[in-house]
Amino acid sequence: MHLKFLNRNILILSLCAPFFLSACGTSRFADSTRDIFTKDDSGYEWITLVEDDVVAFGKPATALPDEPADSVVIAGKQYSYVINKGGSGLVQLISQLNPDYIKIDRDLDFHAPAQNSPSFYGNFRFSYTPPNGKLNAKEAALFKQYGVQPCSCEEKVKPAAFNLPLEGKVYPAANNLAKLTPLSKPYHVKIQYQHYKSRTVKRSGKEVMQMLPLLPLAVAFDVIVLPFQAIGLTNEAWK
Repeated sequence: MHLKFLNRNILILSLCAPFFLSACGTSRFADSTRDIFTKDDSGYEWITLVEDDVVAFGKPATALPDEPADSVVIAGKQYSYVINKGGSGLVQLISQLNPDYIKIDRDLDFHAPAQNSPSFYGNFRFSYTPPNGKLNAKEAALFKQYGVQPCSCEEKVKPAAFNLPLEGKVYPAANNLAKLTPLSKPYHVKIQYQHYKSRTVKRSGKEVMQMLPLLPLAVAFDVIVLPFQAIGLTNEAWK
């Protein structure tokens, strides 16, 4: 009697074993599938804080507190971008180069050091192509004087591009923006911030920009336009 009962249990276990093995295999396959189609959403990404259209390049009509007297202003539709390092050098450099060999990049891409900082930094990119492809002694001296470096672009840029380092701060839009003569060619400004992303929900770029402490908030100013002729360029050079 006991022997028959034992044999019956062994038979039942034998019949069920494939099912249990199959179930374990399915579970492992499901875990593997989740590993294939899912991943942790983390790492560094660039968040755009500002995208703006340039109305004019100019200078403050009156000196701004705590800013160099020779600051240059990129007057945008939404904000003013006061270049307090490298701006005057840019004007002086271009005014001494041959305008026939200059081509300016219309995308002015800058970076913010922190999400809530009004400061930005980046490069003003341009190409300079003398007939023989080489700078003469005067041009080479000017590039060195103003800190111009060959562009270390990931993509190949032809003709050869150069970078002039710039730094500045975001200010409110110019008081006389509506009276400024717009540029004949479209130029754009973009400021990005490198953010470590995780599974937490982030504010949109617009929400972040609304929290940006523009310094000083009380300062709004007029802009005097720098005509292309004042920096040695004709409209044909701004292509």
